[in-house]
Amino acid sequence: MSENTPVLGIPALRSNPFHARPLERGQSKLLIGREDVSARWSRFLKTRNARMVLLVGETGSGRTSLMRCVSEETEKSVHLDMFPSSEHVSQILHEIYVSLVGFDVPSSTQELVSRLVSTTEGTTGPLPLISLDFSNADGKKLSDILSTLVNPLHRLNALVIVSLTTDQRAQLPASLANHFDHSEVIMPMNSVQVKELCEIRIASASKLNWNMPEEALNHIVEKTNGMPSKVMRLMRDMVDEERSNPRKIKYDEPVKELESPNITVSFEEENEVEEEFEPIFDLNLDELEKEPAAIPQTPPPSLPAMGAFGGLAARNRRNKLESPPFDKKNAPIIDQEPPGVDANSLWVSDQPEALLMDEESISIEDEMPHFAEDELDYTNQKPTVSNKDEIEGLFGQLLDALQAPPGVGVADLLAAIRRPVIGQKESNPLDMQTLRSLSRGEAVLVEVASEREFSPSDARLQDKLNVRRPRMSQMCNRLYRGGILSVQQKGRTRMFKLTNDARAQLVAWGMMEASV
Repeated sequence: MSENTPVLGIPALRSNPFHARPLERGQSKLLIGREDVSARWSRFLKTRNARMVLLVGETGSGRTSLMRCVSEETEKSVHLDMFPSSEHVSQILHEIYVSLVGFDVPSSTQELVSRLVSTTEGTTGPLPLISLDFSNADGKKLSDILSTLVNPLHRLNALVIVSLTTDQRAQLPASLANHFDHSEVIMPMNSVQVKELCEIRIASASKLNWNMPEEALNHIVEKTNGMPSKVMRLMRDMVDEERSNPRKIKYDEPVKELESPNITVSFEEENEVEEEFEPIFDLNLDELEKEPAAIPQTPPPSLPAMGAFGGLAARNRRNKLESPPFDKKNAPIIDQEPPGVDANSLWVSDQPEALLMDEESISIEDEMPHFAEDELDYTNQKPTVSNKDEIEGLFGQLLDALQAPPGVGVADLLAAIRRPVIGQKESNPLDMQTLRSLSRGEAVLVEVASEREFSPSDARLQDKLNVRRPRMSQMCNRLYRGGILSVQQKGRTRMFKLTNDARAQLVAWGMMEASV
């Protein structure tokens, strides 16, 4: 790489994530810029909508990666990319039969096709995917082979994709192209898709996030014109070079400021004018001979309070100056007892009729009156209710206001006025990665949520998914965190529904029809 090549500034990598090999099955998260086509084909497989599609694109546009990534959506798939050297039609049908049916291949071609048709018709779940990717074959010879294969392939209940380069498509007769349902053309990637592709590849080999510099992005787009294979090769070489010879990102040098010439300004010295001052005071020698008057001594000012306990220290210093400390030696002694009285002498009353406190106390039980049990009668006592007519009138007005039928109790009335708690509808931002990586059960929940509300306690959904309520609640929570479902509390039940963002994305992918 030359010095003019921009610096990527990549973080530490476990390995170089850029290579010219096509993506394999299970690497759909690395597929960039082909979301619309892959979503459309996935819908064909899941809805069992058999199609025959022509996939046209230049060499290195990512046709093989697209077909292999879409094969994740079905259990049975056939991808043929080795062009037979002889007996092309028989060899291609033989490979399809072995992959879908088994190794017991009939000798008759007609019987082989009949078994393929019955096998594809008897499958459940997503349709089988059959991909023919002979990019190195001659266009004229490939057209002759396809003209023979088109009728058997048209009988199969499967999604059949025939990949062609632009040169092969130019040699395909129009009559043969009309046998296909529609044609998909793969275009080069734009700058946004190129940046996303490079950043995702770096993220797959590093723990640190990396933002692609604008200068490097423009350089790659200019050199590759957005062709995925060229982007991968160029980035592979740039990453290898930068890992072996690290370089620092060059920044523009700051513009030097122009030095201004030294300008000297001369000022004329002004003549200083001498001013004559008159004496301000007279020196009195008699006053100096007198003794100075006594100046009262004032305590020095306390230091300013500093620190967390500065205020406490300042108050202590002030108290020491204002209140002198207590001196035990010079403190006066105060007698606790009056003079002539011994504190240890026994006190004796002078009056003979003096009584102790216990003798004067009166028993409470003696003062309480005693009643016989015959005098107490509790049987005939009834509570008296004041304003009984008024209470009955208010209760009647309450019944009239509630429009309750006669004979209804208070418990029924309270239960009738109870209203279920309806919470606020909550949702999260849509996560595109979660929407692309849904499991079979989650896809069923999304389909149901697009039509109606449901709760994790829905017995029909549990039977359809063959799960219990805890597992179904986990699936709903994952879709809620991914912004696919919104949740609303209704009483003691959580109701889930498809969010508007997810609905709009599914409409953009062609999986749903826009509702007016």
